[in-house]
Amino acid sequence: MTEDLIPLDTFQLLVEEALVGMYLIQDERMVYANRKLAQLFGYTRDEIREVPSIIDLIDPVDRDRVREAIRQRLAGEIGIVEYTVQGVRKNGTTIVMDVRSVRGMHRGRPAVLGTVLDMTARKQLEETLQALALVDELTGMYNRRGFMTLAERQLKIARRRRTPVILLAADVDNLKTINDTHGHAAGDQALVGAADVLRHTYREADIIARLGGDEFTVFPLDAQANSGPLLLERLRTNLAEWNERKRPPFELSMSTGIAIVDEEGLGKELHTLLAEADSQLYLQKRERRRRDGLNLPFWAGDRE
Repeated sequence: MTEDLIPLDTFQLLVEEALVGMYLIQDERMVYANRKLAQLFGYTRDEIREVPSIIDLIDPVDRDRVREAIRQRLAGEIGIVEYTVQGVRKNGTTIVMDVRSVRGMHRGRPAVLGTVLDMTARKQLEETLQALALVDELTGMYNRRGFMTLAERQLKIARRRRTPVILLAADVDNLKTINDTHGHAAGDQALVGAADVLRHTYREADIIARLGGDEFTVFPLDAQANSGPLLLERLRTNLAEWNERKRPPFELSMSTGIAIVDEEGLGKELHTLLAEADSQLYLQKRERRRRDGLNLPFWAGDRE
């Protein structure tokens, strides 16, 4: 039985009407730009293709970094790249962009294909949140109020676009034991370490927060509904690398839980998603106690 194939012109229409900028560059020249990318930079599509070099669209402070990244991709030294960079609009104003790009081929020669998400408004909002003291003092992450403000806004966008949502809950394991055994400075080191691992694991565009005590949460933007296992595996790998590199007097570990919402469940409130992710986290803690043979009540030590 042969599956029906989606016509090529359907994919072309999807690229043309995408909500993010999409491009193809070769020899630092813009070969293709969709409508959204041209709008993002304030050009017409014809004008942006006439820009002498893609580097001219980048803020001078980031040009060397972008030029090197392009060279590495074209040479095949690296594959998929994600980074945040500042661009320059036609009128000279600066924009903040989240860029994802891959190496490809165009007419038999290496090229770079990618997407651009305008993060300017998000960055401005982040600065406003910091001014309103919505950032956790110890870790530099959003606190609960900051997270709720940003995540509520992102949840509304997901509802409007009918896109799935993933919410990750994470607790630092045995924080009370670390404090009691090694002192509160070590406990702070564990919390700061957990924050650093989360930042390294997830994208800068994702919403990451310390809700209080040993509780953290992550709201990955544009995550696929089936990407939960990958998100958790990356966190476990980076925790192990942190312990190996830092060699603290304790082992930094985190229990995790995930709430996954498809299009049908987007009506759920944010506090419900947090509760669902927390429920999965508790189950992981209980399973660990059962595996370790600890005869403790279900709640014992869950919030240390």
